[in-house]
Amino acid sequence: MSDSLPEPSSIEARPGPFFRRLLRYDAVDSTNEVAKLLLGHGAEEGTILVAKRQSAGKGRHGRVWASPPGGLYVSLVVRPEPQYVVTLGLLSGIPVVKALRHFGVFASLKWPNDVVFMEKKIAGILSEGVYRGSEFYAVVGVGVNTTIDLERLPEDVRARATSVKREVAEYVDNDDFLEYAMKHFEDIVSKFRSGTRDRLIKDYRGLCTTIGKDVVVTSSHGAVRGRAYDVTPLGALVVMGEDGGKTEVVDGTVEYVR
Repeated sequence: MSDSLPEPSSIEARPGPFFRRLLRYDAVDSTNEVAKLLLGHGAEEGTILVAKRQSAGKGRHGRVWASPPGGLYVSLVVRPEPQYVVTLGLLSGIPVVKALRHFGVFASLKWPNDVVFMEKKIAGILSEGVYRGSEFYAVVGVGVNTTIDLERLPEDVRARATSVKREVAEYVDNDDFLEYAMKHFEDIVSKFRSGTRDRLIKDYRGLCTTIGKDVVVTSSHGAVRGRAYDVTPLGALVVMGEDGGKTEVVDGTVEYVR
């Protein structure tokens, strides 16, 4: 990503109450990277970035997020306490699931932050923490396969992905989708501020179909096998082994065991 700051095609005010500034871009390398650059140029929390396409979209663990035209590519700037940046990324899947269900796709969450329908990925979340001076920010990136043509995805991705366009066979406007989701993002920030995060974790558990499944969770620390038992208040996955012992996994890639 270049260090030069791209110019937005438009800047819009929003009613808030928290997210009150929206910057639109025709194309960027990565909305998350642009958001981080903006933080070095005086951007404030409550800023939203939206791009029509990304040339270097980012997924977890440095993976590429294919971002052809037609998808929704968004980054949100928030200021949580540093220990909650992972939790915030987890909970940011809730508004996406609610919006997908509103527009006809009964999606669910796969821990930690994949959004799936019939076990195919339809959206993903990437939450990154960044310091600007002494101030800590979280940049929450959201990518949703709304009206993309799946044929434009890489072949290895295409087999594991779906889109709103494919599942409901009708056009869904990205702005309408974003505005519906933003109502629920506002609610998440409000509950973070009021200290009622536990309610959000309860909502996450209700939408997460990983819980109750036999899993293998692979991370830099190795592999953990067992049954996904719960999600902790900070967002760790609790895996119960055959001996009844429980292991908390903070990050990793989940595979379901048939």
